[in-house]
Amino acid sequence: MKYSNEVYTALNLFFILLSTVDIIAQNQIKIPQIDRAININGELNDAEWGNAIEFKDFKQLTPDLGEMPTEKTSAKILYDNQFLYVGATMNYNNSSDIYGRTLERDVSLSRDDYVEIHLDTYNDNTNTLVFRTNIFAAREDYEVGRNGETINYSWNMFWDVSTKVYENKWTAEFRIPFSSLRFKENENTVMRFKAVAFYKLKNEKVISTLNELIRTPQVYQYKNSEEIIFSNIKPTEPLYITPYIKADYTSRYILNETQSAYVRQNNLLQENGYSKSKTIDKILSNIGVDVKYKPNSNNIIDLTLNTDFAEVESDDRIINVTRFPIFLPEKRLFFLENQDIFSSDQFDHRLFFSRRIGINNGLRIPIIAGIRFTGSSSKWQYGAMSLQTHSVEADNLPTYNMSTARVKRIIGKKGSYIGFLSTSKFSNNDFNYLFAFDSNIRFTENIRSRFTFGSTFDKEKGNWKPYYGLDINTFKANGFGINYRFREYTEDFNPELGFVARPNTKRITLNHGWRKTFVEHKWLRYISFGNYVTKNWLSSNGNHDLSQINMYIYMAFKNGLSPGLIGPIYQEDNLYTAWNISDNISIPLGSYKMWRLNPEFSTGNAFPYILNLESEFGDYYGGNQFTFSGNFIYDFSKLFTVEIGANYNKLKFPITYVTYGNNILELSRYYSRLKFSFSSKSFLNSYVQYDSDSQKLGWNLRFRFTPKEGTNLYIVYNQNINTERNRLIPTLPAFESQGLIFKFSKTFIQ
Repeated sequence: MKYSNEVYTALNLFFILLSTVDIIAQNQIKIPQIDRAININGELNDAEWGNAIEFKDFKQLTPDLGEMPTEKTSAKILYDNQFLYVGATMNYNNSSDIYGRTLERDVSLSRDDYVEIHLDTYNDNTNTLVFRTNIFAAREDYEVGRNGETINYSWNMFWDVSTKVYENKWTAEFRIPFSSLRFKENENTVMRFKAVAFYKLKNEKVISTLNELIRTPQVYQYKNSEEIIFSNIKPTEPLYITPYIKADYTSRYILNETQSAYVRQNNLLQENGYSKSKTIDKILSNIGVDVKYKPNSNNIIDLTLNTDFAEVESDDRIINVTRFPIFLPEKRLFFLENQDIFSSDQFDHRLFFSRRIGINNGLRIPIIAGIRFTGSSSKWQYGAMSLQTHSVEADNLPTYNMSTARVKRIIGKKGSYIGFLSTSKFSNNDFNYLFAFDSNIRFTENIRSRFTFGSTFDKEKGNWKPYYGLDINTFKANGFGINYRFREYTEDFNPELGFVARPNTKRITLNHGWRKTFVEHKWLRYISFGNYVTKNWLSSNGNHDLSQINMYIYMAFKNGLSPGLIGPIYQEDNLYTAWNISDNISIPLGSYKMWRLNPEFSTGNAFPYILNLESEFGDYYGGNQFTFSGNFIYDFSKLFTVEIGANYNKLKFPITYVTYGNNILELSRYYSRLKFSFSSKSFLNSYVQYDSDSQKLGWNLRFRFTPKEGTNLYIVYNQNINTERNRLIPTLPAFESQGLIFKFSKTFIQ
């Protein structure tokens, strides 16, 4: 009898296991394959769409998480030997709610109605590719890492989309080549898929499918997707070759030899010093090429020769009223692509910061050549990049090799990983190396821990200068959460290819918070509040450096409005040397105790305009501070958009701090961006900014013409104007510098 019972139990377990496997198999959706290519016209009128798998079970992400949408949305999927096809239909009860303003490729469509599809091509539950379009078939693509922890908006690939606007709906047809996707080659390839649509004037974002409500942001969570199966899809080996040619003219004023006057210096065609012959140097300095090769479905090789960044918009000028350096984001496309693979930006550092390559003290350093290799599989991500810069004799800068390598091992199905990163910068007479380990471990859906350690080795500081950090986070969509952090940068830790805002410090941060997401409330979407406790010490001697305690509260209303308050803020800051904050004001060494408030407000994306406001006021190193910043964006039409912004700081100090002049320091920056879209192929962007510190007005004017995907003509004009010419002797010129750049590039695909 006992034996019979054991057999009976074993058989039951066996059939339960078979049932479980069968259920899992049923949850994987087999996508129909077609023999004839679909005509991409946005109308969804090909007969093949009648055989497609259709998703209609959309739920709200905002404003009422998990509720049924007020508008009907659907998405269909098909594929053939070359392409994945997705058709989407967005219905409207009121046709006046259909909203679109953006025509340009590779700019944010978040201020329009849009539909986007998410593909987890390895089904690793971690990394996702996103393809987004609006009613004008403008294209935006980006890459999401670790379920929304990192987003790379500069990821780019070739794909097509077409749209059609009707009286009470609009439709979109996507065509995505398998040759551009990374996936695991199998007889049956499994990916994850989801579709998301945004109805701007209703502030309603919907998703299919919605299963995960705990972790935020829900839009990127792997559980909110479906497993889809393709049979016998084969990757190709595309080769993209993008040569460019450019021409430029610059004019600037420099002091003469006696420093008695400014004289004009003109230059036609850039010279990088590649050849002793001036003519040959100008030719070599103004041509270049980028090559992208995909040897298989997992790996990509990029090669660049004479890398050029002429089309990049000017950096924002920064008004810095802290004693710490400010992080400036990377804007150069070559370094932005696949940047998540090389990132290790835990805590308040970036161990690899690509702006250290090709830029030195604001000056452009010629990059002779570079190579990048990146790849991934279901469990691994890896990459290596190496670039060689040219020497600049005028600034006594030698030629440098700058390289980085990165490996990540994906663990489990919750977005966990362990990783290794190395960087190197070396010349004949100098070297700096970094070796680092980091991890991001999710124990449950809402308990995460990160750990990192490493060291630098360099000629100046010596060997084994370590850093380390550890944190634990339990925040979720509803309920109480904590985030505890500790990190230390030892005194001589010096990653020359990284960014560390506060070197030679150790820091502990304790964050406690509570969040509530409302579903049936008439006007409130969520509320969160909590506190931070932060303390810094100097690593070299253990002395107190800076500490801060603050409360915070944030709200979001269902119409998109979002007010917030950080405060009251209590801060203690020890200055061990005097801080010369301006030419005439020096803050003496000592210990300073300060109280401040920091209110914020944003209208969100649910209106034809966006308004962001922020202020900070209270004590400031023995005096007081009033800071205000804000920006306003308005889309007049699909052809014209305006953004204006300002940052104003008024700092008042005791008269004893002043060596001459006024004890009130006013620092301000004002800017405007204008965008003119002449069509879906030609765009003009104007960026004007002024700051009171330099007392210069800068103007960046960029024209872009893109007759088809992969072909670009840029015309860029830059100008700097001295607004206070008499503040120095000799008198400053009206125009400090100006330059005109033409650049043409075309991509050939083989």
